[in-house]
Amino acid sequence: MKKTVYIVEDDPEMRDVTRLVLERAGYRVSEAGTAEEGLAGIQKILPDLVVSDIQLPGISGIRFCEILRQEERTRGIPLILLTVMGKNADKVRGLKIGADDYITKPYDPGEFAARVEALLRRTGGVPQDPARPIEFGKLRVDVDRREVTLAGKPMDVRRKEFDLLVFFLRHPGKLLTRSRIGQALWGDEVVVSDNALTSHIKNLRALLGPFGDRIETLVGEGYRLNDE
Repeated sequence: MKKTVYIVEDDPEMRDVTRLVLERAGYRVSEAGTAEEGLAGIQKILPDLVVSDIQLPGISGIRFCEILRQEERTRGIPLILLTVMGKNADKVRGLKIGADDYITKPYDPGEFAARVEALLRRTGGVPQDPARPIEFGKLRVDVDRREVTLAGKPMDVRRKEFDLLVFFLRHPGKLLTRSRIGQALWGDEVVVSDNALTSHIKNLRALLGPFGDRIETLVGEGYRLNDE
């Protein structure tokens, strides 16, 4: 499954260049020309990473960053800010309020793609070939065939537990809030009770045996797949 990167950039030419670089690097790309449009789109699709210009019309890039970090559903999404040369104060402020990295425009396409890949690797992995099975220790998951094996032994996994397992494997070591998990598995239109999600987590842990202990509960925050 390709990772999704959301671009927020008011300059159409720069936005097109950035989209092309990301698509060539293997990412799925969504885009917006204003912070307002970007906030609405990001809430809807919950991308894996956001790239935003710091100088936007209306809501500024700095304020955009603040809003992303204040909202529960978006506070954990990695964010790269695009800045113009010489705007060191903007860089410092952006990093202080929650941006994960910044890149100065005009940028080198190779460096830009490498920065995106490195940040995704730190926060949940790099783009993966959807036809390639996911391997995590002794666990192997063929997403296309919906098959799971643990230590070479086939496992019978129900649909939602399978989707939940794949979601954890796509984000190893990363805090996943209950709302983000629910959004990923059921979408915007379905309200999922805490009890229902807890039940699916419990079932998945039981199915995986000792390996299920790697799915950690972070009280008051969510869950994390321990990748150490």
